[in-house]
Amino acid sequence: MSDLAELDVASLAPEALTLHTAFQPVFSLTHGRLVGHEALLRAQGADGRPAPPSELFTAITTPASLAALDARAVRQHLSAYVSAGKREAAEWLLLNLHPVSLLPDTGALDDIVLAIEESGLRPSRIVIEVLESPLFEDDRVYPALQRLRDLGCLIALDDFGAGHSNFERIFDLRPHLVKLDRRVLLRAKGDARARRILQRMVSLIQECGALVLIEGVETLAGAHVALTCDADFVQGYYFGRPAAEVLPAQGEHPPLLQAWDSFDEGQSRADDRWRESMGAHCDDLRLASIQLAAGASVATACAGFLAADGATMCYLLDDRGHQIEEVAFRDDGMRRRLGGTEQFEPLRDCAGARWSRRQYFRRAVSFPGAVQLTRPYLTLQGGWMCLTASIAFEIEGRRVILCGDLRIDPTEAAA
Repeated sequence: MSDLAELDVASLAPEALTLHTAFQPVFSLTHGRLVGHEALLRAQGADGRPAPPSELFTAITTPASLAALDARAVRQHLSAYVSAGKREAAEWLLLNLHPVSLLPDTGALDDIVLAIEESGLRPSRIVIEVLESPLFEDDRVYPALQRLRDLGCLIALDDFGAGHSNFERIFDLRPHLVKLDRRVLLRAKGDARARRILQRMVSLIQECGALVLIEGVETLAGAHVALTCDADFVQGYYFGRPAAEVLPAQGEHPPLLQAWDSFDEGQSRADDRWRESMGAHCDDLRLASIQLAAGASVATACAGFLAADGATMCYLLDDRGHQIEEVAFRDDGMRRRLGGTEQFEPLRDCAGARWSRRQYFRRAVSFPGAVQLTRPYLTLQGGWMCLTASIAFEIEGRRVILCGDLRIDPTEAAA
């Protein structure tokens, strides 16, 4: 039975609740220091028993009651933050709002704006976090957020990556900050493929013009994932639990230092292993380009590359990215295995295919004579994961690009 079930439901009316604030620190990975606190609601019912926030907001279902609780919580958080001596601090205070509080018929937004103005805090130090919700389909939400933006507040989209999340929301809302749902991090901790997807997600959000905060970082391993993915900010039990007291602006934070030091050391070792494992492949492809320039066939020149573990096939492209030679496979067995499943049969014939959009083509053309390596990706020919090594050189005065594919295990590939 939940704590909520033991409470008198009448004691959960917003006006009957006693509210407190717990502050959880937010850190910038790049700056290596504290940049703000998220204000988290702690409430007690009229009978004095704690009311867990997740269950509290589930129990209070009417829009007016939810909005009233939001407005009271904002006022409580602002008061607690100012009382903690943070009125002039060059930090952010992150405040959560339920989207229903942005609807004009609740009247909560007027109360929230008034509370901000009366607090003495500069609006530019306040980040309004809005939970991803179907209520974003209500056109009245965006003008309300624009009012807060015009006041000077920053806007954050919370729990992105779960539920109703989609990038259209980021395009429409144009948040300053996007907080990724903790479940995204949990998946990425144990899955290299999910880690790569998270890394791309972070990059895409940043390209959309928002900063990225990964929340729910509870372990050193989670901190390493956040560093690997180039997140801007982190928050979670590993860095600091919610507490009634705020952290000082200055001073070292041991968990953050430990995360950086162990990450740098581990990343250096991983880079060394990667260079060692890929070095032989790069040398073999470079030697193949020399032999091709001297007149050898693709199959003959690439025999050394194709003999290595993981190598699957080699092929030549012209300076426009067209495939100009028959594919040289490692052997006939590999040719059959790489034929893929029947579902991919329409993609098997690559005669005349044009690969000029691919990383391996563009990078090779930009850096002729140097072997380039792509990130792991899904091939078109058969639906397996691979990476491609490529090198641009000349044969009888015309530029060509030699490509060699290496099949990888998607669960083990480095991010």
